[in-house]
Amino acid sequence: MASRSHLHLLDMGGGQYRSYCQSVSKFFAQQPGHGIVHYPLAYVPWVQTRHRHKLIVSWVDSAMPPWAAGRWRSGLGAWAGLLMADQIDVLNPSNLEHIQRVPGLASRATLTAGGTQIDASRYRPRGKRLDFIFLGRAEAEKQALRLVQTLPQVHRRLQQAGHDGYRFAVYGDGREASAISALAASPEFTSTVPFDFGYAHEPDMTLGAAAVFFSLQRTSNYPSKALAEAMACGAYPIITEVGESALMVEGLPHRAFVPRDFSADDISNALLHYLSARVDDRQRWSEEIAAFAARRFAPGSQVAYFAELYRRLGAA
Repeated sequence: MASRSHLHLLDMGGGQYRSYCQSVSKFFAQQPGHGIVHYPLAYVPWVQTRHRHKLIVSWVDSAMPPWAAGRWRSGLGAWAGLLMADQIDVLNPSNLEHIQRVPGLASRATLTAGGTQIDASRYRPRGKRLDFIFLGRAEAEKQALRLVQTLPQVHRRLQQAGHDGYRFAVYGDGREASAISALAASPEFTSTVPFDFGYAHEPDMTLGAAAVFFSLQRTSNYPSKALAEAMACGAYPIITEVGESALMVEGLPHRAFVPRDFSADDISNALLHYLSARVDDRQRWSEEIAAFAARRFAPGSQVAYFAELYRRLGAA
């Protein structure tokens, strides 16, 4: 919540939505009224009307709020926040188009400048190894499980082409984690595939050493913070060609696209293109990818964008 020149931050952590609402309401009861409230995702009803705040809602998902069976409540809550907001900040261009079609919302919705931002002093190349990395939530949208299912065949193709010394790694937790863990423990993996599965406690170090980064979302890879951070670390990006994904690498020659429903051959071909380059060329690619990301995802434009939103609402 921004009040005059002060910024008040509250991290509710995990837990149920009810406890989240209680924490938010208690927090605002202790703050002065007539401020600016900025929700990254979840909306708490009545907070802005009760305390006379202006409301900014950021919708940062790559897909629109869900209405599927079993998830309609979260979709309803998200739409309630969008309809009540004085300003709507949207990360994904397709989502912005959808929201602007809703009567009354077009004038309130804007696209986040730059998409995402990175700290290039932290996310940078560090002692590169032949690590082929997926780092993100193990959810169906991210397609980590689909990637893991291709790896035995991918490994065979890379070996047949004479390559070795590499390692596949998937880091992240989510609903697909148990299935990935079961595959990782199967004889096909433990006896042949160089594979690691777990959680990256120091993502900057993990990505800093990565040679290749997989960003394989089904809907869009724009604007993936993990992808931006991996590129800042000089990792060669392999990306599903969906949605606005091309915006993440526009102007960057060193990248590979695969179809949304990629096969083992698609992943193999992308990796073989990378591995077929000379070692010094791969080093140069890494440096150019890192420099591109440091420029493309510098925080300045996003800072100015949000400062202007806060200024405008404060003046109103």
